[in-house]
Amino acid sequence: MTLINNKVTKSELAVVGIYGAGGSNAGDNQALRAWVTEMGGAMFGPTEKSKARDFLVGASLQQKHLLLLGYSRGGTTAINLANLLGRKGISLNHLIIFDAHSVFDNRIFYLRYDNVQQAINFLQRNPRSAGRYGWWGTNPYWGSPLVSNFIKVQEIDFTGAFFRRGMPVSHLNIVRQSLASL
Repeated sequence: MTLINNKVTKSELAVVGIYGAGGSNAGDNQALRAWVTEMGGAMFGPTEKSKARDFLVGASLQQKHLLLLGYSRGGTTAINLANLLGRKGISLNHLIIFDAHSVFDNRIFYLRYDNVQQAINFLQRNPRSAGRYGWWGTNPYWGSPLVSNFIKVQEIDFTGAFFRRGMPVSHLNIVRQSLASL
């Protein structure tokens, strides 16, 4: 799967990653931070939507290719931010989501504007190991689908897949699994 056109250099990119809840070391946040840092990008918390927006708006004024990633609750924030940018007429080249979720399991997220050129949604619904709304265990949350009336979202569902032998893909390892597949 080709994520970024080979003719685009890192200096032409503006990469923003949005952490999941629980701090920068929770869940698979470290894997996301490592990838975003390697790409020369900036990380923001799930409650820092305005700072991430300002970063992307500034980069769009510099004609940079915009790449927005979000994990867990940060994925939910990234989808909301993509819609906010769409309302302002700002395009994203890539939106990549890792197991975005709501407290309610059967939520579907929507891209409401025609401003995202490519969207990839990595999710899993493997057996849960925590209480219905708990954050503990090895698979506390399930990802949710992402839908657009403007583009075909690449839904990559790791339900039934294994991270390692005997260890299913879960909410706590999906970023590593997903980045390995790009």
